[in-house]
Amino acid sequence: MKTEHYLRLAVIILSLFAGHELAAQAQLSNIPTFYITTDDGQNPTNKTDYKPGRIIVKSSVADENLDMVTGIRGRGNSTWGLDKKPYRIKLDKKTQLLNLPAKAKSWVLLANHGDKSLIRNAVAFKISEILELGFSPSVRFVDLVLNGEYVGNYMVTDQVEVEKKRVPVEEQDTFTTTLPDLSGGYLLEVDGFAIYEISYFYTPLKRMPITIKYPKDDEINSAQTQYIIDFTTRFESALFANNFTDPTLGYRALVDENSLINWYIACELTGNPDSFWSIYMYKYRNIDKFYFGPLWDFDIAFNNDDRLGNAVHKLMREHAHEPKVWIQRLWQDDWFKKAVNDRWKELLEDKNLKAVLTDYIDSLAADLDASQQLNYKRWDVLNKKIFREPFLFSTYQGGVDFLREYISNRIDFLSEGFASTLPQEPSVPFVADDQFYYTIQNLRSGNRMQVVNAATAVNANLELWSPLEAEPNQQWKFIALGGDKYRIINRHSQLAVSGNGYSKPLIQVTPQATDTKQQWHIVPVLSGNRYGIVNVSSAYSVNNNGGNLTDGTSAIEYTERITESENQQWFIQKEDAIATTLQPAHSQTNISVWQNLSGKVLSIQLPDNDPSEQISIEIVSLMGQSLYRTNRIVTDHTATVAIDEIGAASGVYLLKVGTNRNVSPYIGKTILKTNRL
Repeated sequence: MKTEHYLRLAVIILSLFAGHELAAQAQLSNIPTFYITTDDGQNPTNKTDYKPGRIIVKSSVADENLDMVTGIRGRGNSTWGLDKKPYRIKLDKKTQLLNLPAKAKSWVLLANHGDKSLIRNAVAFKISEILELGFSPSVRFVDLVLNGEYVGNYMVTDQVEVEKKRVPVEEQDTFTTTLPDLSGGYLLEVDGFAIYEISYFYTPLKRMPITIKYPKDDEINSAQTQYIIDFTTRFESALFANNFTDPTLGYRALVDENSLINWYIACELTGNPDSFWSIYMYKYRNIDKFYFGPLWDFDIAFNNDDRLGNAVHKLMREHAHEPKVWIQRLWQDDWFKKAVNDRWKELLEDKNLKAVLTDYIDSLAADLDASQQLNYKRWDVLNKKIFREPFLFSTYQGGVDFLREYISNRIDFLSEGFASTLPQEPSVPFVADDQFYYTIQNLRSGNRMQVVNAATAVNANLELWSPLEAEPNQQWKFIALGGDKYRIINRHSQLAVSGNGYSKPLIQVTPQATDTKQQWHIVPVLSGNRYGIVNVSSAYSVNNNGGNLTDGTSAIEYTERITESENQQWFIQKEDAIATTLQPAHSQTNISVWQNLSGKVLSIQLPDNDPSEQISIEIVSLMGQSLYRTNRIVTDHTATVAIDEIGAASGVYLLKVGTNRNVSPYIGKTILKTNRL
């Protein structure tokens, strides 16, 4: 920017902030300036009533200048409650405002107050453009002066409505009641705020809140309302039918596949936590398909929502705000997973996605440099939390750099994440080895099941805790009952896992052969050797309560969703060999022998009444050949031998243990598992 322009800008700033009023209507920075003055000189106070007034546009591009009658009112939901208000304007006649594509009366002025970069919405709309969604809202930035007061940097964009160069469906007459005209067009929104709208309904199957955006509230008739309710119900029923993955009988017959895939990729790339709280869809006349889009509302996207924490590596289908039931069902379809990954690779290879977006961010930031300085002079909030921002920066550039880095890191994360979820071989059926104890580890939290406080009392609750090596309280014996049914016994307490009722913690009880509450189906789910644990009596599944990651979370019974919920998916892994008992020739006292897989050692424990300080150990093949001999010091009645030291292949052997206090050696069979063949 030239020096004289900086001087001019400085003079303007001085005049701006002397009483917050401008003496003259001039272009305040390198971007256009909107001067909007209401007839009564008062700013809008609600989101329903337009205040009549006038708009004057000052731009360095001659044909962007404008002087026209307009109306202005508030807009938005949560953002309307912020100090810097978003607005909607309605021009006196259809106009290509700032030479944007649509020729329309209604336009939106986004305040972006909770987005310190000011450009998250613009970047999202650029992503929509790259993905080639049917309609991508346009973007221009302006300085706004309202009733003589400078109120900040605003983004001018399209109103989401059925209009030429906007949502591209056919318009309907208010008297339309019969096919084929009745079949379209329609614009819908899965809308978390639907109850505050006039035309809305809930889907009968999953209770998804849907607002009918077009036909408009004051124009739609009962036949149109019923038609689009019925079609939406038809789509949702197909999505949750048993044959939902069938390309002709399932949901795919009722959606435009390209827009669905591109829409979902945009949800994940932007990291928008409201992706499934607000979903726009539209329907053409005579085409029985939903088209997904347009994209809208991204001020808390791109890692800007404190409710998610640092969300760079969080998938929105798992962590976004409810309702997520549709996307989680879609993700059960292997075709959808593959289609998403294929499209993603195309975007990386053919569209040069990372470079295009980072360049776009830098160009926007440079273009807004003068305006953002004015904005943050007016609103001293740059390093203050005023909405959902989890991260704050002392400079505007710091926020822009954060956004750029997010895009780069997010693309890398999704490249790995989409590929890793491609269809794989399903988990193999679980078959317990009765010679081993197992750990039961939750997929979502990574924590293991154990008994609270290592209690040995009946009815003690079960909980999830960080993995502890060789911890008996986290080890379980699976006793086969036939088929995929097992009884599960805690190593420490020797009590059995039992169901305890819906949403209640599991408990441990005295093992009893006929008690079906103690019987569990171990069911393979998806891939990667994950399993669901389903109670035979209740048909409820073992669940990580609330999806919590903290130690002490209850393991509960809950409605079975083992293929959908990571809270109900478990890794069941061998931990320690169950101890072999060896008996001396002339005594009734046994010693215990077990192999600790994680520690790769053979442990030998003498009885408490044997005070031996040293033992001899010999391993003999079943053919009588001595394979290994050693002496070991006994500490706390236990001696150990490294498995690798033994040098034998995996198999069954005779183990002889002699002590310096017992004349007769202990002897018996044991199983060794080694890395040798």
